[in-house]
Amino acid sequence: MGLIERETEVQALRAALTDCQAGPARIVLIEGAAGCGKSELVDTLDEWADSGGVVTLRAFGSLAERDLPLGVMRQLAGDAPAGSLPEVSVAADGQPQVSAVREFQAALERLSSSIPLVISVDDLHHADSASLRYLQHIVRHSRSTRMLLVLTTPLHQDGQDAAFGTELLRSRHVRRIRLRRLSPEGSRLVTAGFLAPAPREDLSAELHAISGGNPLLLRALLEEYRSAPSGAEPFRPEPGGLFGQAVLTCLRHSGPHALDLGAALTVLGDSYTPERAGRLLSVPALTAAQSVASLQASGILDGHRFPHPCTESAVLDQIPSELLADLHLRAAELLYPGGESRTTVAGHLLATARHGVSPVATPWAVDVLREAAEHLLMDNEGTRATDALELAHELSQDEQQRADIKTRLAAITWRVNPGRAEKHLSAPLAVLRSGRLASERMAPLAELLAGQGRIAEAAEVRSIILRESGANGAQDNSGRTGYGTVTDEVPGPAAPRPEERGSGADAETAAQFFLRTTVLTDETLEPVVRALRVLTYSGHPERAAQCCRELITEAERQNAPAWQSLFSSLLAAVLLRLSDLHAAEEYARRALDCLPDQSSSAFVGAPTATLIRARTLMGDHAAVARQLHQPVADTLFKSIHGLSYLRARGLYLMATHQLDSALGDFLEAGRLARSWGVDRPSMLPWRTDAAEALFRLGETDRAEALVEQQLADPDARRPWVRGISLRLRAVTSDRRQQLSLLNQSVDELSRSGDRVELARSLADLGRSLRAAAEPIRADAMIRRAWNLAWECGAEALCAEISPELEPEERMRQRSTAQPQFRSGTDTKLSDSERRVATLAASGSTNREISLRLHITVSTVEQHLTRVYRKLSITRRQDLPVDLQLTVSTAVPACGPCAPDVPSATRPVEPGSPFPCGHGAPGSGKAHGSPPLRDVRMDTREHRKPLRIKHPAPFRRAETDPDGMRSRESKGIVCEKY
Repeated sequence: MGLIERETEVQALRAALTDCQAGPARIVLIEGAAGCGKSELVDTLDEWADSGGVVTLRAFGSLAERDLPLGVMRQLAGDAPAGSLPEVSVAADGQPQVSAVREFQAALERLSSSIPLVISVDDLHHADSASLRYLQHIVRHSRSTRMLLVLTTPLHQDGQDAAFGTELLRSRHVRRIRLRRLSPEGSRLVTAGFLAPAPREDLSAELHAISGGNPLLLRALLEEYRSAPSGAEPFRPEPGGLFGQAVLTCLRHSGPHALDLGAALTVLGDSYTPERAGRLLSVPALTAAQSVASLQASGILDGHRFPHPCTESAVLDQIPSELLADLHLRAAELLYPGGESRTTVAGHLLATARHGVSPVATPWAVDVLREAAEHLLMDNEGTRATDALELAHELSQDEQQRADIKTRLAAITWRVNPGRAEKHLSAPLAVLRSGRLASERMAPLAELLAGQGRIAEAAEVRSIILRESGANGAQDNSGRTGYGTVTDEVPGPAAPRPEERGSGADAETAAQFFLRTTVLTDETLEPVVRALRVLTYSGHPERAAQCCRELITEAERQNAPAWQSLFSSLLAAVLLRLSDLHAAEEYARRALDCLPDQSSSAFVGAPTATLIRARTLMGDHAAVARQLHQPVADTLFKSIHGLSYLRARGLYLMATHQLDSALGDFLEAGRLARSWGVDRPSMLPWRTDAAEALFRLGETDRAEALVEQQLADPDARRPWVRGISLRLRAVTSDRRQQLSLLNQSVDELSRSGDRVELARSLADLGRSLRAAAEPIRADAMIRRAWNLAWECGAEALCAEISPELEPEERMRQRSTAQPQFRSGTDTKLSDSERRVATLAASGSTNREISLRLHITVSTVEQHLTRVYRKLSITRRQDLPVDLQLTVSTAVPACGPCAPDVPSATRPVEPGSPFPCGHGAPGSGKAHGSPPLRDVRMDTREHRKPLRIKHPAPFRRAETDPDGMRSRESKGIVCEKY
């Protein structure tokens, strides 16, 4: 490596060499940090002297020979011409005799009279005291001698003899040269001169950052880079390689405590002060400060921190684990009473344990670790918080405290690993069952068990709480759980129904307000889940879906993968309720992918159940079979997640005609739900599931009893529960009552947003109409059912409905299996004709079409006439099925609602002119009022043109027994011109 950025120093040495040849003597003191090139500069001087006929005497100070008397002087005498210098000696006390020193000085003067002398002593700070007495005499009495004395010494070290240093200050012939580290430009020049071909542009900056501009470290890096495999980017030095050895060399040359100080600085981090470092190493604070200054000068430190991880690693690799553990433990004991943050102190305790030493003898460690864990949680450092609590549990000797720590561990571990969180509660449960758990620790345990879905165990804990409090008949308000709830809250077996407590709308409003104003934390997680379920099962699943998406983003920001899984699972369930099967499948898979160990957690049953149900409806039975062969947690069927899993498995078994096995799963799910006090049809309609299996098995009486039980449940007031119950109730009803029940089922399910169940009811209604000899209406209903099933991706349901279509419809249905293909039918029809034809194909009457599109009945008839002619058909039921696939173009957008509700999750209610369902007959939903539009309408009551305020809600009259809609309508707001 050339002498880059050393021009001034080289000129000073040349001038001193030239001056000494003419006399008098010159003295040059070269100062610099370890690795900055002091010895290299002296080597350069020796080369000049040898080439100029100058005698050179060279000696090296060494820490190992510092106690060897006259070690440096004997090296100098050994380099002199034979017989030119006397033998050096010391007296009995180890100090040189004055006569011997004067004799050596006189010999130097005689030698220099014939030829100039260059005497160099490298690492003067390691010279023995006797040699320093000789050198001190030479400095004082060699002013007229043709001699150049060159001495090198490091910066910021106290090993130099004070008397010798003072002597150097007195002399007028002393020139001090201080070597500094290389600048970035100097490192670039060195790199360019060392490597061929030319290195990449950013390499020099990268190497300068690692070396700190220290020439020795830079050269070590360049040697490693040159021998490294090509293409290894970015470059990093190898552990224990040339760079690591160079770092250790610099440390050894920076003072006796430099290596230990490097370890101490790593341990203390930002808590460093010279006093703390001195106490940690049992050295004076001044010594620690001098060592830090020396390492700063060499570029190994930047302030009190290592500037690059590679440098720190090179230091720590040389420190035994036992020593590091001891340093961390001593640092914790040093910082704890000094007012340092509990997080910092806990970090040292954790590091002590990580290096294999338990801080069990520290009495305050448990409290510090627990306090630090809470601070770490606030900083979103869940992993470190978990480590702190686990160490606190290991150190604690108090059974109640250990149970408390395990309970807290279960709460915060849920962020990352639900399986581990569930295992953490085993120890507190064991203490509880042995009768030794303090009563004040039971309520948090019950909350966590309920939050994990372990309803039976949560009920066990609550019963103990009630028994100990002496309130056996009191309502238990501590049992709320986001997993057990299906409405606004489900505290437990004795909890009143929401219909009995008050308006469900109040709970929905409160849930929305809560979700808008609450920050997601460990404490708010369970009520947030409960609020989401309120929206999901209270008729607002689309709002729950939007909140789930926002919460997934927040969980990702907080680095909580289990929370991401939880909200992805909830979103998947919401999307399944909205019949978006492909999206439900996708989010269920995302929920499973977020979990580290899928077989150890009962929670896995929730997204797995959604995945099974979605794939079953999609007809992917092979994938479901593979999923069901995957192992599940032993505790799955002891948790509420097992209920969803049992239902999903039962639906798959029923779809594959394994009716007895399916019935067993449905009945087991019902038994568990009743025993746990969470038998809510809104969440688990096991009775209608079992009834359907029983109907297929021919056990009609048992099936009817189950359907009647579900209809008698307060949850049957909800549209979804009532709709599916009425569909099954119609199975054994007479024909006239059957049509009425199915019409009611269609109306209820239209308001629920579940298009798959709506398609089932429409298909059953079509079959009933066909049995009632109404083939036209039957075909329209079955066509609507197939279209709904196809839009949802329910291919299994499409296959079930297809045999009900006419042969030509089945051919047309198969030809439209790719909805993205635009058929010739679409190109033949204008937009207005396509809108009318689409609604007609879905089963709407001419009058309903006129109301939805705000045109007259006559205009509808004219459009249909042109459609029939263009498509070469003669009747309504011949309209192609694929027209329904363009339904989005057939209805106007809902302006006030579109910003709030994503179109992908917006349920369409039959009879509504808007995708949001507002303004639908019997929906009870109002819609925003766009500007008035003039339309013509031919009615029996009015023969004059009318102006209709759009979209005025109206109320359809009661349907007649055969399902035909009454001509009577109410609530239309009309104004004469």
